[in-house]
Amino acid sequence: MDLLIQHGTLVDGRGRYEADVLIQNGVIAAVGQNMPAHGAEVYDAVGQHVLPGLMDAHVHFRDPGLTHKEDFATGSRAAIHGGVTAVLDMPNVVPVTNTRQRLLDRMAAAAERCAVNIRFFALLTEDNLSEMEGMAEAGAIGFKLFLGTSTGNVACPPDGILLEQFREAKRLGLRIAVHAENNGINGYYSKLYQDQGRTDPAVLPLARPAFSEIEAVNRAIAFARETGAGLHICHVSTGGALDLIRKAKAEGVDVTCETAPQYLLLNDSAYTTKGPIIKAFPTIKSEADRLALWEGIQDGTIDFIATDHAPHTPEEKQGNIWTVTGGVSGVEVALPLMLTEVNKGTISLERLVELLAEHPAKVWNWEGHGAIRPGLPANVTVVDLQRKWTINESKLHGKNNVTAFGGTEVQGAAAATVVNGKLYRL
Repeated sequence: MDLLIQHGTLVDGRGRYEADVLIQNGVIAAVGQNMPAHGAEVYDAVGQHVLPGLMDAHVHFRDPGLTHKEDFATGSRAAIHGGVTAVLDMPNVVPVTNTRQRLLDRMAAAAERCAVNIRFFALLTEDNLSEMEGMAEAGAIGFKLFLGTSTGNVACPPDGILLEQFREAKRLGLRIAVHAENNGINGYYSKLYQDQGRTDPAVLPLARPAFSEIEAVNRAIAFARETGAGLHICHVSTGGALDLIRKAKAEGVDVTCETAPQYLLLNDSAYTTKGPIIKAFPTIKSEADRLALWEGIQDGTIDFIATDHAPHTPEEKQGNIWTVTGGVSGVEVALPLMLTEVNKGTISLERLVELLAEHPAKVWNWEGHGAIRPGLPANVTVVDLQRKWTINESKLHGKNNVTAFGGTEVQGAAAATVVNGKLYRL
């Protein structure tokens, strides 16, 4: 059925204005005022704000091989409830997405079971330089590189192969997204503190310190500068790394970056108050780092916000800090958390649309997303800035919903999500 969104306030990075949105056959047909329904289903958005469909450009839907944690159906259900219409999924599944055929298999499975728009990263491994062209032709949104290990313990390729992979990425015109940590530093300090008998959660940012990220970001920028390849730094957590990115941008290096809500809203004191459940990589850093990230949001050094949605079972998130699995759910709670900051005056709604919709679509060159414009696929997020509620993990919609923000009071929520013309009233 066709859909008419009436009486809402449309918002983009340039401003806001009153308008209706007419959707026909899954496409935005017209944007204007006082538009007649002509038999279309009507959604009355009076008092609400109508945004381009939000994009979470960093999720782990765990499908295939880790579907006891999440899968395409449950991950996309959580995304819809979080106002997210499009996601970019990471390749550290089982088996890892490092060949053309594995990428095609994931795309086919998602086409059957995923309720939101989805594209995939292709993993760079020691043995798949020859696969890069095939994965690009198959539709990879970009390449993912783990300079330091995270969930899945994916090893970084040796430097010579890595240099050739950067050159090949440049030739293919695809950006490389990097998990930037230094294994040697992380391994040394983790063993040091384990040998000392430390098991308190507050030890985690000491075991994987800020310099681990800073060194890895510096290294990634060096490869990008040498080859001209597009580089993207995932989940930046430190001011020091952000300074390197800011400097590289000023020098003309093609580098972009993202951060996540946990790094913007928490500091390392949260390990004491929240415990092992917030263990994720990279670690949450100091208050000075948190404030530096907000500076990066304000001055444009940070290109967008993504969640690193990385669900695990409740059992996997309990126990010793060294054995608890790293990662937290985020795709459903990022929007209310950030709308709360809008209500506080920390950030404008226009800037938030840039960070959650316009810029991720631009960085990853995903045409048709990040805007409400006639002719584009009808992906729309309607938000209610007034709704006050408390994040309750038991009421979230993923398969496993352990988050860094359980019990957090928020103001703002998705009221409706439209995915390719399909309306979900929330």
